[in-house]
Amino acid sequence: MSDVFKIAEILISHAVRVHKDEVAIIAYYGSYAKGLASPTSDLDIFYIPDEGKAGSLCSQFIIDGLPYDFWPVSWEFAENIANARAERPWAVAASLIADAKVLYHRSQGDLDRFNALKARITELTRPDSRKIMVERALDEFKNTLFQLGQMRFAVADDDVAGMHWAGQKFVNSAVNCLALVNQTYFTKGWGANLSQVLKMPQKPDGLEEMMRNIIMPQDTDSMLEEADRLAQEVRGILLAAQASISEPVDARDVFKDFYFFVFEYKNKVLSACERKNVLTAGLAAFQLQEEICQLMNKVENGFCGADFNLLGEYTEAYKKAGFPDLLESASQGDLVELARQARRLDEKAIEWFRSHSIELNILESEEELHWFLNQRDPVCL
Repeated sequence: MSDVFKIAEILISHAVRVHKDEVAIIAYYGSYAKGLASPTSDLDIFYIPDEGKAGSLCSQFIIDGLPYDFWPVSWEFAENIANARAERPWAVAASLIADAKVLYHRSQGDLDRFNALKARITELTRPDSRKIMVERALDEFKNTLFQLGQMRFAVADDDVAGMHWAGQKFVNSAVNCLALVNQTYFTKGWGANLSQVLKMPQKPDGLEEMMRNIIMPQDTDSMLEEADRLAQEVRGILLAAQASISEPVDARDVFKDFYFFVFEYKNKVLSACERKNVLTAGLAAFQLQEEICQLMNKVENGFCGADFNLLGEYTEAYKKAGFPDLLESASQGDLVELARQARRLDEKAIEWFRSHSIELNILESEEELHWFLNQRDPVCL
């Protein structure tokens, strides 16, 4: 049987001879890089080319019954992995860079750049990077819900294969959320490394059973029930993590220059109400109230309501401050009441802003505008 590293030497020699200075890094990862290879293990090997260069090096072949995949990884893709922003799940992609062994580097600068990516992954696993990784997990959860929706569409369409495929991707995404919030990655694909998955401290009770019931379901109803349960459990963990990284922010910083938005959208609501345009009035009212809810939650709890959050999860501060609810009258199409509530909101905003020493920036003349601009950006003499 051929020595896999002899094959690697051939690939490197060819790359250097044919493409000269177009290849920055050649490295391997996987079982050989981690010292876990068996006689049947293949060598996972990649190269980092200059942008748009050395594309012809990419090749897949089989020798002595072992598959080889010599594939390009752009610097951009490698950097996205290192920053937990790659399209591939962090849970399994991080190991590609973090555990890689460099076989060839064009220059010391290239090697330093690659090693910096490895160091960045290590940095993201430390407590100081918790906020970044929780935010990554919140963003990933959107994909979890998308795959849950795909499962439901497949079931409704009686697409059994599509249901199972979406179920696999749903579990992958849910586990990736957990890996991100736990600031860890797996040395193998999670399916082959279940023990590491189950060692994560922040995970739902019964995670293994839920995953098995989704991937190998008894029936569609139980599959969807377990998927809903897993999504809810993961979401609960992410909600707690979101709260743990958030700290209240001074209202003057959050609402600086914001009154103009209140004024603008109050007028949009009133104008739409006068035109009896229910849809436009409702949309403007929702945007106005939601924006204020987000920022007031940031003042009190340290985070704006994100796409991850339900509206009810960041309205408490708004209600506590006594701001009126525009959404009830908007949803009922009661334009008279909506206009009244929009005016009340404007009055309440002025009162609340002044009580928190937030400037309204209501100017009376061009002279005031000159003064206003010079106060913020004085001319250097």
